Amino acid sequence: MIFLIFTAEGLAEAAAEIKAEKATLWLNPGLQENDKLSGFIAAGCDCCFLPEQVDAGNEKAVLNALSHVEKNSRDNEIYVEYL
Repeated sequence: MIFLIFTAEGLAEAAAEIKAEKATLWLNPGLQENDKLSGFIAAGCDCCFLPEQVDAGNEKAVLNALSHVEKNSRDNEIYVEYL
């Protein structure tokens, strides 16, 4: 399972499920400095970053980010954070 997360709030909200699933995270590059990432890595989650910051309120940008993740991942089950 993949989680496509754009905000720190979305990351915090989905944290328990992400860790339980040992899911792959695709994150906005602005979340690279998030102090919670080490906990996800310790739980066995892979962390990947989008090539550019995505405005989660912009549907077209979210769809483009989803397309990028689909092209660069093998897993077809993707949870997308929507605002």
